[in-house]
Amino acid sequence: MRVPDFSRYRKGMQAAAFLLCGMILGAAVHQGMVLDQTHRIVADNYELKEQLHLTEQQLQATRKETSIRSIVVYIEERPDDPPLDRAAEAELKKRLSGKNGDLNVFLGRKIYDIGSEAQMARALLEGKRYTDIGGKNYAVSIRTMLVADGVLTVWIEARPTLK
Repeated sequence: MRVPDFSRYRKGMQAAAFLLCGMILGAAVHQGMVLDQTHRIVADNYELKEQLHLTEQQLQATRKETSIRSIVVYIEERPDDPPLDRAAEAELKKRLSGKNGDLNVFLGRKIYDIGSEAQMARALLEGKRYTDIGGKNYAVSIRTMLVADGVLTVWIEARPTLK
C-alpha cells in the first residue's frame, strides 16, 4: 500500500488550518462581546430595579403625605361651663370621627383642598346639636383644624344645651 505524498496538500492544509484558527478566534471574540453586553444589561437591570423601588417608596410616601389618613378630635371646654365627663367626651368624639362620624368626609381627601372644605365643615357643624349623650344635649362648633403628616387634628368646643 502506497502512502500519498502530502507535500502537494501543504498549501490547502495551511489555508484550512488558518481558516479554522480564524473561526475559533472569531467565535471567542464574538462570545466575549456577547458576554460583555449581557453583563451590561444585567447591571442596568439591577440599577433600574433599584431606582424603581426607590421611586415607588417616594410615591407611596407622597401619597400618604398628601391625603388625610386619620382624624383626631380634641374637645375644648369653656371655662364657665361644667366639665364634660369621660363618657360624654368619648361619645362626642365617636359621633364626630367614629365609623360614621360627621368629619369622616375628610378621609382620603387631599390636604391641599382642606381650606375650602374646612369652611364647609365649619358651616355645617357650627352649633350642631348632638342629643342624648349621657342624658344631656351638646352643641358643638369647630375652633381649629390642622393637617400634619396626613392626620387631621380638629379642636371642637362643646357646650351643654337645654333639651
